[in-house]
Amino acid sequence: MAKYIDSLRGYAHEILKRDNFVCRYCGLDGKQWPNWLYLSVDHLLPPGHPKREDAQYKVAACRFCNEARNRTPRSVEGKSPDQLVGEKKPDVLDAREEYKRFWEENVKPA
Repeated sequence: MAKYIDSLRGYAHEILKRDNFVCRYCGLDGKQWPNWLYLSVDHLLPPGHPKREDAQYKVAACRFCNEARNRTPRSVEGKSPDQLVGEKKPDVLDAREEYKRFWEENVKPA
């Protein structure tokens, strides 16, 4: 079997598989084609944190949810991965709604 170096087939595949190929924020189902192409891995801990690269602190996320509100400073110490996802999820879903409203007003065909 070929060794892949990209995230979907390579280094992130085990995280995505663990999370059943579903975005932990919006529920995008990566088991459906072409949704799988939009999956990525969200690091729950900030750059420089000693546990940032631990698999338990990475979760499946679609690309939008991974990037939405990702620069919002959050306290992470002493929190479980599920707590960190739970704290970020409302902000991410709010961002999705903001983008949806913009789309409805500026892009959606009449």
